[in-house]
Amino acid sequence: MAYFHPHNLVAAVLILIHAVPVLPAATVPLALGVVRQSNGVYLVENHSSAGIVWHLAGQRGATVVHLDAHDDCRFVSQEKLDRLTTLWKQGATDEIFRLSDLGNVSSFKVRPEDTLYDLGNFIYPCISDGTVARLIWVLPDFSLDASARARLQSHLATALHLETPRFTNQPDGSFSFPLLEATMVVTTLDAMQPLPAGALLDIDVDFFAFDRALTDIHLKGDLQWDPELVCTRLATLVPSPAITTISASVYGGYLPLLFRFIADACFDEFASDSYPPYARRHLDAILTMRRTAAPVALPPPPEDPTYCPAHRHLEGLLNLMQHEPEKAFALMEAAAREKPIYAKALLDAAEALRHMGQPETASASIDRFEALQGGATTESRAERVHVLRALGRLNEAETMAKVLVAWNPDPHLLLLHGGILVELQRYDEATVIYKHILVQHPQDYLAAYNLGYLEELQGHAERAMALYRQAIALRPAFAAAHENLGYLLARESAFEEARRHLESAIALAPEKTTAWVGLGDVLSVLDQYAQATASYEEVLRLQPEGPEATHARQSLRRLAALTKPAAP
Repeated sequence: MAYFHPHNLVAAVLILIHAVPVLPAATVPLALGVVRQSNGVYLVENHSSAGIVWHLAGQRGATVVHLDAHDDCRFVSQEKLDRLTTLWKQGATDEIFRLSDLGNVSSFKVRPEDTLYDLGNFIYPCISDGTVARLIWVLPDFSLDASARARLQSHLATALHLETPRFTNQPDGSFSFPLLEATMVVTTLDAMQPLPAGALLDIDVDFFAFDRALTDIHLKGDLQWDPELVCTRLATLVPSPAITTISASVYGGYLPLLFRFIADACFDEFASDSYPPYARRHLDAILTMRRTAAPVALPPPPEDPTYCPAHRHLEGLLNLMQHEPEKAFALMEAAAREKPIYAKALLDAAEALRHMGQPETASASIDRFEALQGGATTESRAERVHVLRALGRLNEAETMAKVLVAWNPDPHLLLLHGGILVELQRYDEATVIYKHILVQHPQDYLAAYNLGYLEELQGHAERAMALYRQAIALRPAFAAAHENLGYLLARESAFEEARRHLESAIALAPEKTTAWVGLGDVLSVLDQYAQATASYEEVLRLQPEGPEATHARQSLRRLAALTKPAAP
């Protein structure tokens, strides 16, 4: 039984686009979230800084090409917009940055309710004040079918508080709609047509980390899009941009730290018209490692110091894979001293070590992260909660989780707190948390799933199955929900439906031995002995020892006896 604990378009539409006057790019202080700048190209860690860049450059009525797995354009209250307008009039750019940068919330400096906007909705204020007149959101999806378009339109209608959305659909799947005094277009890279010179090009590198928009499932193995080829295409589609902003978006979990170097590579391509050869070699090494799930040969060190932190980080990961955490920590710390974003490697290492059954070493990695940061962050405290759970110190974990959700009642932190309460068998309190999340965030499939698991623990099978179905409706590719629903259906003797859900679970997570065991049991009841035998044999191939393996061996002996030819 699985219980999920969270941690871890177009020419026809682009009618009446006018070239935006190419204004000289203002010099934006690095302190405002810009970590590199050259020739009108800006690299930021948190995407919310891009809006500040556009403002300081004096952009008005701009067309923005927003290449991103997320829209970053969601409703902001009028009260916050009015306050933001006042601060712009006062020239209080530092204060705007302080009240919009994700790092200030995570480091306990600004309460979430006091922020003006963040990386998830920074474009909305830019549309509201006239900085942006046309937003073209380019998705990582190869194409949009009717189902994908409907999903996106439902999300945008909710996120933007559109009472009567007026979507105009195009045959290629793209669509557009009016938003305040602007127009928003949703398209794919393959559907997009070249624009006039002078638009703003805005790239979030997490575009390369997902196969489609608005999913939280990172790609495994190879990337869907080649970063260098995408940069080349964008140079044709968005010629002579007035400003190019590139965001890494590592914090928040959008871009895996392994791919942070791609942000620098894209910056170099647009700032100097040259994609760095080292970035190609580095990407090849990473993709090989992801395909094989094994250590690879470390590429030769880069000549350009810009990429030294990425090289040290990769070397640190390889040391961690070879069970040398102290060497890994030293390399990760060196990378972070050169480029602070790489401090997150220590939190990633803590998570990996925890899953490897080394919670004490994981705790040491968190200590090193907090020393580099000069204190705790919400991310480090959340990982600390996981470590305390692994150590069996549930009361301490619950106390720390309670402090976290008091600071920031983010769904992920609430789910973390709820999971601890379940372990402490404080089911009523956990139920309140999960129901609260679903009221505030009806699309939160994890809350629906965990509430279903909680109902199952308490013997409420019908309620549990309804919630598992809800979780699957919200996220069809949810292996754990399919598996748990399959088990409950089997208990209710709904064997054919149970089989379908267990097969779905296996298709999504073929390494799950518990799902293979469940499928074998269901197939046995359905008298499909050959398929049942194959399922049990797969369990033994995946995991020769353990409770699932014991069950599989016993079941194979039973099937052998059932199918043994009768003596003449």
